[in-house]
Amino acid sequence: MTSTADSVLVSPKGQTTLVISRDLQTTPELAWDVHNEPEHVSKWWGLEGHENHITEADLRPGGSWRFGQRGPDGTEVIFGGAYRELDRPRMFSYTKDWPGADPSSEKLEESLITIWFDAHDHGTTVTLVCEFSSSALRDRVAAGGLDRLRQSYDRMDKLLETLRFSEVTEAG
Repeated sequence: MTSTADSVLVSPKGQTTLVISRDLQTTPELAWDVHNEPEHVSKWWGLEGHENHITEADLRPGGSWRFGQRGPDGTEVIFGGAYRELDRPRMFSYTKDWPGADPSSEKLEESLITIWFDAHDHGTTVTLVCEFSSSALRDRVAAGGLDRLRQSYDRMDKLLETLRFSEVTEAG
C-alpha cells in the first residue's frame, strides 16, 4: 500500500476551528460513500479494537445520525448529531454532539463538521473543517482526538484497498 499523507492545521489554542486533510487513493464518489454508508463506516470509524454499531444514519438534511463504540472493557461511547447538507460527491456537513469535559455530566457540546472531497491526479483530498462550540472543546479534541482520527483514516485506507480489489476481481 502506498502511504497517504495527512496534515492538520491546528488553530492556535483558544480558537474554535480545526482543519484536517488527508489524501485518499480513490474517487470522490467512493470517498463520499465510505464516509456515509453505514456498512462502510462501521469498518473504519473509531478506535482499533472497539466494536462499532451504527444505530441511525438518515442521510438527508435534518436527518439524524447516531454511532456507538464499545471498548474491550465494555465501556461504550455514543456520538450523534444531524446532517446539515449533503452534496454527493462534493461535500457534506453535520453536527456532532460531544460528551462534556465532566464524564459524569449528561451535557453535550456541539460542533459543525464539513467534509470536502476534491479530486486530483492520484485520488481525492478529503478536507475536514471542524467548528467547535467552544475553544475548550476544540482544545480537548486537538489534544486527544487527532490520533484517533488518524487511526480511523489508516483503517479507511485498508478498506479502500479491499473495495478496489473487489472491483478488480468482479470485473476480471
